[in-house]
Amino acid sequence: MNNKISFALTNEEKSQVNQAIEALQSVLEPKLITLAASDKRELPKMGDKTLAFVEKSLEYAGMYPGFIPDFIDVPEAVIDLESVKELRQLLMPLERITNEIDDTMTMAGSEAYSSSLSVYKVLKNAASMGQPGAAEASYELRNRFPGKKKVANTASE
Repeated sequence: MNNKISFALTNEEKSQVNQAIEALQSVLEPKLITLAASDKRELPKMGDKTLAFVEKSLEYAGMYPGFIPDFIDVPEAVIDLESVKELRQLLMPLERITNEIDDTMTMAGSEAYSSSLSVYKVLKNAASMGQPGAAEASYELRNRFPGKKKVANTASE
């Protein structure tokens, strides 16, 4: 088997990462919100293409305040726009890191699972040859195997 990943953190690195996460949580979580998926779907979205539109419309709202009705809170919209810009600057590197964490977990998990499948096959083969302990080990692994479980027939006759 060709091993493509060998990931390990020292205790000091784990501590540094946990401190960084705790700092992010303590600063950001009090200011962030959580939306239900259904609520999120219903909201109009501002993406890369609409950012310039939003910036320009708010610029015009500031230039022509007499045209803007009272129910549009332009100063608050400007604050919202700036928060989007700030949060995007935070999100981009965090997304890259979380994607790389996910990819690394996927590769490491795949390698560990592939190796475990090979171990299971070797133990089943050893059990079929009567090697001591192999039958018990392969039986236990079979019961833990994440596949379909065989259901005993409990239908009454």
